[in-house]
Amino acid sequence: MVKLDVKINRGDYTSQYTIDYTTGMTVLNVLETIYQEHDPSIAYRFSCRTGLCTTCMMMINGKPDLSCQKNAEPGPDGYLTLAPLPKGETIRDLVKQYL
Repeated sequence: MVKLDVKINRGDYTSQYTIDYTTGMTVLNVLETIYQEHDPSIAYRFSCRTGLCTTCMMMINGKPDLSCQKNAEPGPDGYLTLAPLPKGETIRDLVKQYL
């Protein structure tokens, strides 16, 4: 297994994790691994897991994308960097509210 370094922008601070990466993991799989093995306080949303609902949309390596569809790959800085979308109110971590 390969190690994957992950940075998550959580509003006031950034959390960093190193996880075991398996080929084919999506960003949502990475978030689930972090939640289950490292930090159960991380907040993110998902629903259908097929890319239809767009609930899991977030900034992935600086670009908006669906975490359930996007393969987990490090960006130019060597980290998989996750952040909430820029518009809307951030409720917590990667969770946004749109009115």
